[in-house]
Amino acid sequence: MGASPWTVGAIVLYFAAMIAIGMFAFRQTDDHDDYMLGGRRLNPFVAALSAGAADMSGWLLMGLPGALYASGLVESWIAIGLTVGAYLNWRFVAPRLRVYTQAVDAITVPTFFEARTKDRSRLLRIVSGLVILVFFTFYVSSGMVAGGVFFQSSFGTTYETGMLIVAGVTLIYTLFGGFLGATYTDVV
Repeated sequence: MGASPWTVGAIVLYFAAMIAIGMFAFRQTDDHDDYMLGGRRLNPFVAALSAGAADMSGWLLMGLPGALYASGLVESWIAIGLTVGAYLNWRFVAPRLRVYTQAVDAITVPTFFEARTKDRSRLLRIVSGLVILVFFTFYVSSGMVAGGVFFQSSFGTTYETGMLIVAGVTLIYTLFGGFLGATYTDVV
């Protein structure tokens, strides 16, 4: 199954735009704090939009409609609960977390936990880092699987080729652009 030249052109243009965003973010990065947190100067709307896109894209397009289709409107509580939870998180948790992480100069959540609880054993930092590593591995791998399936069904490539293309583009814009690169591509 061959894709039309317009489809191929669109996906090439999209990937080129993602890499260009990563390069733009790279030029905005001066030091380690910029790379990891965008210098803590990211617009709150952009941060919220990026977090929402990264957090909810897959389940919102596939999971929620699937649950509604399988069980009916009784599953609408999922959307209501997640919307209320996201609002409360951004309204009450995020501002305090930002203040506290700046106060203890923490770049990552595990570092914040360690500093906030004064854990000298580093156990909390290690455990929370491992939890993040395990669950983000599944999160990232699900995106790679989706990319492989997309390329296989849309362009007739092998599943592995599609996965490698998506992984390669993602690595390029993330390695160059850091947090800003990932955030801006999420917004787009």
